[in-house]
Amino acid sequence: MAIMVEQLELRVGHAVLEIGAGTGYNAAILRELVGPTGRVVSVEIQPDVAEEARRNLERAGYGDVSVLTGDGGFGHPEGAPYDRIILTASAADISPRWVEQLREGGLLLIPFRFSTMCLCVAFEKHGRELFSRSLTSCGFMPLQGVYGPDATGDDPRFPMDDGLFISGPGSRGVSLKLLEELLNQTPRRVSDLIIPVNDFGLGGGLGTYLALTESGLVDIFATQPERWGFRYISGLLDAETKSLCLVRRDAVVVYGSDAAAERYKKRASEWIEMGRPGIDRIRIAVAPGEMEQPGMWMLRRKHYNFAISFEDSSV
Repeated sequence: MAIMVEQLELRVGHAVLEIGAGTGYNAAILRELVGPTGRVVSVEIQPDVAEEARRNLERAGYGDVSVLTGDGGFGHPEGAPYDRIILTASAADISPRWVEQLREGGLLLIPFRFSTMCLCVAFEKHGRELFSRSLTSCGFMPLQGVYGPDATGDDPRFPMDDGLFISGPGSRGVSLKLLEELLNQTPRRVSDLIIPVNDFGLGGGLGTYLALTESGLVDIFATQPERWGFRYISGLLDAETKSLCLVRRDAVVVYGSDAAAERYKKRASEWIEMGRPGIDRIRIAVAPGEMEQPGMWMLRRKHYNFAISFEDSSV
């Protein structure tokens, strides 16, 4: 939360729209930073959560924060324009309403979800386009409502029974039988392969590079960690060759054949040849409609397209 507030670059007098009220704590911080001449509006889709946030804010002395019950995907046009808009849930696309309600030059802070990655990106508005100003790794539950997973077709998790959930492009069509067959084997350590890992799984620039280039990337969640040996782990699944390569904090291991590990090695080598770019070198341009951006990875969504690249450190 502190990092996101820093990304917002708030000023006294700013008008802020928050999507997702939670307990109201974040809204109180926003209100403290914009001061008495600023405004904070928080939109919460769950009525009981919204009511709790109102009570908490009132007790804390921030009764002038407006907590509204509704679908945050529509924003709150009555309070527009806003200098800053912040989402406290992850989304795979951007609502045109947020862009419409954002002041020119204003910042939209969104936990942007693609593949298995979630990057908290502060986008600056320039006309109909948005450009990343800062970003960091993050982890958030998906946005609910009209721009949630059900509406975008981007369901982040598939239940597999036996306490397992799987997500990511490599999870499509994977059976529980195959996953259990692989995980019940004794893993083998993969040598000469170091991959950055953080609290959100695969970390840094390599995690993003894999998310942009690998169709087999997966996240696996376990509600019975004592049985599976992990609660949350990332890796690469090659179902055709029955191979699963997982990135633990202490090692990279492979189950089944070596195919997934070899694919990991190939992608890691490509990333190293690029100069090991970190997330500080990631740049994202966003626009409605088609974009011609040579040398960039294109993520096409229903409302906006995202052009992602690694900035050349020599420039």
